[in-house]
Amino acid sequence: MRVWWAVALESVAPALVDRGSKMVISATNKMFLLTFVLFILCVVLFIVLVSLRRNEKTLQWDNFIRRGQARRTDNGDTNHWYYVIRDLDKIQTLADIRNIERSSRLEVTHTGFVVHGIDYEIAFDRVSSVDGILDPAKRDEDDYILTLVKQKIYPWDVKPKPGTVKG
Repeated sequence: MRVWWAVALESVAPALVDRGSKMVISATNKMFLLTFVLFILCVVLFIVLVSLRRNEKTLQWDNFIRRGQARRTDNGDTNHWYYVIRDLDKIQTLADIRNIERSSRLEVTHTGFVVHGIDYEIAFDRVSSVDGILDPAKRDEDDYILTLVKQKIYPWDVKPKPGTVKG
């Protein structure tokens, strides 16, 4: 019984298969075959790594969006990520923030909260309704609005002004 790889090799390169004759595969053909197999392995490895990276980024983004689905957490606290997800379009319009889903921490302040990322900072301030000030039972109606988006600017992101280009 022949093994599957011998059948595949025979169908791809019948001249390389020795069928009992005294035919010898030359060193040049062996090197070419080895190089070809290594090239195919590298291509397959590259495709696998790219697909794993894409899958990882998709899962990270889905988890980021899932964090901000509800206004309250399970134990009744305010879910601050809800307001970040709600104002995501505004944030991306104000600044070109890369990898917002990789925020490092969320800091609650006395005026609102601040989301700290690797190269950005987003501040939200609390807005109280008039009823919430008068009646403490209506504090659930408090809302947060986007007030500040700070982005770290790297030297390669700075574009020269049209009149300052020397040449």
